[in-house]
This record gives sequence, C-alpha cells and structure tokens, in this order.
Amino acid sequence: MAKIQFTTPAGESGEVELTAGFVSVGRADDNMLVIADESVSSHHGQIVQENGVWVFTDLGSTNGTKVDGQRVERVELDSGGAFVLGSVECVFIGDSASPSPAPSRAPARAPSGGYADMPVNKSARRGFGPKAKPQGSGSGPLMILGVIALLVCAYAAFTFTSMGG
Repeated sequence: MAKIQFTTPAGESGEVELTAGFVSVGRADDNMLVIADESVSSHHGQIVQENGVWVFTDLGSTNGTKVDGQRVERVELDSGGAFVLGSVECVFIGDSASPSPAPSRAPARAPSGGYADMPVNKSARRGFGPKAKPQGSGSGPLMILGVIALLVCAYAAFTFTSMGG
C-alpha cells in the first residue's frame, strides 16, 4: 500500500497509508490526511492517482509545496520521492497495490499520542483574513476635552484681567 511519511520542524513524525484514489491534505480536520502544523494550509493540497501514478497538487497554499527547494504546484510522486508542505518534510513510499476508488470518510491521522492529537493554537495562525485595526487607548476624546478646558480657563483669565484694568 502506498503511504506518506512526514516530519514536522519540531521533529514529530507520522506515517499514513493512502487507502483511497483521492486524498485531501491539510491542517483542517475535514481533510483525509491531517497535518497539524502551522506552516501547512487548512486545505494545502490533494493526492490523486492518475493512470497508476500518484500526483500531489497544491491548492494555492500560503507556504507552498517544494521539491528540491523549488516551489511547485504539481508533482508526480515516485517511491522515495521527497517534497515539503510548508515546513513539513514528506516522503512518498509507493508500491504496486492499487487503492480503492472510493475515498474514505474518516480522516487519517498520525498515530495516537503524536502531534495530530495536540490542539491547534488558532491565535498563532498567519495569513488568514484581513488585518485587524489596532485598538486605540480611548484617550482621544478625553484629550480634546482637556484642551477645550484649558482654552476656556485661558479665555476666562484674559477676560478677568482685561475688566480689572
């Protein structure tokens, strides 16, 4: 059975058999192969078997897919071939067994106790949605009120001294 072995920058690793002719790959839980690393996009790519050849296609991921350090959108996977998803190193291990044509419904995950069981820190995600405006301290209206009060005091002092004069 063909499989993907992967290792995160933190050194955590996993191995997942490709039991279907189509496998979605990404960080989100609705993928068939879930790689819970910040550098992997939610829906990073897909692995499809085309005419007996396994092909990985990048789906416009933020950090890209690389082979030999070069960013690629599509790569034919040969047994022992290495590629990188974001910062996660992957190796394709192929064999002559054909996968079933229907995709499995249950997501494939790293073995229990691995990094796939760790919660994803969503506050550390980068590249998603518009940038939030920085919140002000709320002191703007108070500063304006203070300036107006100083001007009123100055006017009162000026008026008072010019009447006494």
